[in-house]
Amino acid sequence: MDLRENREEAIDAAADALRGGRLAIFPTETVYGLFFTEKAKANAYALKGRDQGKPCAYHVGSFETLFSVAGEQSEEIISALKEKLPGSYTFLLPKDGGKVGVRYPNHKDVCEMLEKVGEPVFGTSANISGEAPPTDLSDTKALWEGVAVAVDGGSVRGVASEVVDLTGSEPRTIRKAE
Repeated sequence: MDLRENREEAIDAAADALRGGRLAIFPTETVYGLFFTEKAKANAYALKGRDQGKPCAYHVGSFETLFSVAGEQSEEIISALKEKLPGSYTFLLPKDGGKVGVRYPNHKDVCEMLEKVGEPVFGTSANISGEAPPTDLSDTKALWEGVAVAVDGGSVRGVASEVVDLTGSEPRTIRKAE
């Protein structure tokens, strides 16, 4: 399905798949993402060959959704988030004595799709774990038989989001966006 030709249909198809507990591939401003809800988490991990102990970040389409999954945050963290988001960042935030990862992409189509799902959505790069990040829908071919919807949005930048840990006294970059 081509996002550039059938925008609303592509967004609705991906959101419907996610609500139904299925997997969807969708472009972001960084790489092509594999998106799923809690119901499909085991399927997504198995499809990618991802270590079950490796967490995935929530992907959100608004600050309202971000705070609904991340919980209450300090004024300093809220200020940092609002300065950088939406954008090519994944933030690790304090939650219930642990950490939660959140990403608010700077891509209106994926944000609209995420908001239409109506429940928390996880995302990771749409590739086999350890392989190069997908920059084009054809790069995700190894996952197609396990997904309900694969949306083509053309070529994307191909640089994964920068990961920043905000759980300590100072921000700490875990992964640079290079």
